[in-house]
Amino acid sequence: MMHVAAVDQAFLLLLVVFCLGSCLVRVFWELEQVRARRTATSPRRRTRKHD
Repeated sequence: MMHVAAVDQAFLLLLVVFCLGSCLVRVFWELEQVRARRTATSPRRRTRKHD
């Protein structure tokens, strides 16, 4: 098994965290865009008030 220096391990960990974080941000951004489009195009069906 190959030993990797602590600096290299920290760099790889930060790289993985950055990639996963950017993927999650993109997924939530896409979901928000779909939700915004859906609410903008659909008529307001729930107009009655709940007591």
